Amino acid sequence: MIEGTVAPGFEDVREAFDLDHGGGAQLAVHQHGESVADLWTTGAADRIAVTMSCTKGVLAICAHLLAERGELDLDAPVTRYWPEFGTAMPVAYLLSHRAGLPAFELDGADLLDWDRCTGALAGQPPEWSPGTAFAYHSTTFGFLVGEVIRRVTGTNAGRFFDEELARPLGLDLWIGLPAEQEHRVAPIGPNRTPLAELLTTRAGRAAEIPSANGIGDARSLAKLYSAVLNGLLKPETLDRACVPQTDGLPTPVVMPHPQRFSLGFELERSASPLLGPTSFGHAGAGGRLAFADRETGLAVGYVCTHSGWNPGRGPDERWLPWLTALRRRRS
Repeated sequence: MIEGTVAPGFEDVREAFDLDHGGGAQLAVHQHGESVADLWTTGAADRIAVTMSCTKGVLAICAHLLAERGELDLDAPVTRYWPEFGTAMPVAYLLSHRAGLPAFELDGADLLDWDRCTGALAGQPPEWSPGTAFAYHSTTFGFLVGEVIRRVTGTNAGRFFDEELARPLGLDLWIGLPAEQEHRVAPIGPNRTPLAELLTTRAGRAAEIPSANGIGDARSLAKLYSAVLNGLLKPETLDRACVPQTDGLPTPVVMPHPQRFSLGFELERSASPLLGPTSFGHAGAGGRLAFADRETGLAVGYVCTHSGWNPGRGPDERWLPWLTALRRRRS
């Protein structure tokens, strides 16, 4: 059963959301800074969920905010901020999955040790000449970008996000979940990856693994992306953030639905169609999704407990009905 509200004219979004989500789910939509849809399956109203790789988009927003303030130069070498980093490349390569550090040998409980993870990456030779190719930095992205944020601000990325964005915007969204919020966490469903298994534990949710362990609700994801569209970032900052960085580059990982990245965000692609070419955001394993569309002024958050979606198989079938309904706003 679907509960919640929609603004007049968005009734078709509610109808499209009324399907089998394989468990609990929430959908929130804002347009031009106002909530136009706040929907959930029965029992999911006040729950928060692991957002998986939607966290990468949250981290990218933090980096662009620092760049806009003049505290972080995305064209500067990583070593300006992180002297121990062993390879010459600009910060922009970390954000756009062009660094040549798509994986490392650490996994499981190793990911709870920030210094061990960042130290390993600082000393690891790239798999290709940075900038000449790309591949999804599934887990390493959060440590790479997060460490630059830590070096710039003097605090970890989760605390920076909490103090500079989450609290001022009134978000129920954390990177590193406070203990008092544990009772609200929705379970992660079947088909778990090793990383998802870690995120079923208190230790995994309390730590900072900012490629994947953002925890919050759909309302907060939509509200954050709505803020980005409505003044949190200047238009010129957003212009640069959304420029494609990987189109035409080779990738060692051949996928049936090729990935596309700007500076920290996923762009429209066959496995994640969003609302079209003016959309930017990030999907997360299991079907999570958060993005904004500059043409329509729409900002969207979708979280769920089911973990069966794999982007290699194409778009999540649960997205398509309500994405189609929202896409009608483009005409």
